[in-house]
Amino acid sequence: MTTLGGIWLSRGFEKSSLYSIENKLPGGFWPVMMTPFNEDLSIDYQGLKRLIRWYEDSGAKGLFANCGSSEMYDLSNQERIDLTKFVVENTKLPVVSTGTFSENIIENVDFVKKIHDTGVQAVVLIPSIMVKKEENDSALLKSFEGILNQTGNIPLGIYECPSPYSRLIGPEMLDQLQKTGRFLYFKDTTCDEDLVVQKIEITSNSALGIYNAHSPDVLHSIRHGGAGMSCIAGNFYPELFSYLWQYGRDKEISESVKKVNDFVLANKFVIGKKYSIGAKYFMNLRGLDLNVNSRKKILPLDSTDKARLELLWKELSVLGEELNIDVVTYR
Repeated sequence: MTTLGGIWLSRGFEKSSLYSIENKLPGGFWPVMMTPFNEDLSIDYQGLKRLIRWYEDSGAKGLFANCGSSEMYDLSNQERIDLTKFVVENTKLPVVSTGTFSENIIENVDFVKKIHDTGVQAVVLIPSIMVKKEENDSALLKSFEGILNQTGNIPLGIYECPSPYSRLIGPEMLDQLQKTGRFLYFKDTTCDEDLVVQKIEITSNSALGIYNAHSPDVLHSIRHGGAGMSCIAGNFYPELFSYLWQYGRDKEISESVKKVNDFVLANKFVIGKKYSIGAKYFMNLRGLDLNVNSRKKILPLDSTDKARLELLWKELSVLGEELNIDVVTYR
């Protein structure tokens, strides 16, 4: 038996070979999916179907539904289930979805089971929801243990969601969690390339894949064995991340890969302004025909915002033509 933060790990929390390295989820770009809304802010399922096709056509290897970009905190539990089920039923790609929205272990266990019943490949747990900010790692580990011991063999994931506060999983705890054999997906928001590589090394012989959320670091992480990327920039130019995954792991970094990565680096602040309505406006420039709205209180796009996004679209189109990258549009 081992300890972490003073907690003894139970039999159900010991090393397991339940999900071996052969069970790894596909590597590559996993979009953090957005939720299209109708004018009355109900979920626009026809728009969601177009969005799924766009992710697929752009080379996505899996989908993260019901996540931060999906405005998961502004959805009801039934909407979270319905949204996840719709995505699962309308794609051939593997899907993961969030299953923890409470500090109460029993409530989380119940909802994890409901999300799993939609047919997802893994149910994602969010540390910053599971325990309060002031609670220590022992409390978080206890919460993980409670969920693990009451959810059978349901495959799980972890998302270091920065909301409602940033709660990162350190290397020691990650090592404990991956040894359970239950985890397949880890969305990392460390924003520290060296620490990400350390996490990749810890999980290298397990089924758990590290998917980097910090777009400036994705090339570095995949070149060091990372499973892929799940970043908000993928809601602007997903094919660039598919391109980096396909060619960025070669022994030598080509000039074309450098240009793509430089484009991602140069625009890291552009995409963050008034996200997510900025992303939906950009999607419309690509022909997705979505309402540019949100359940969050975000100021509307002004003429400067729109001009900035239109310029980004022109620059992306030029890059695509130069490097022969299929920039997916629907006209």
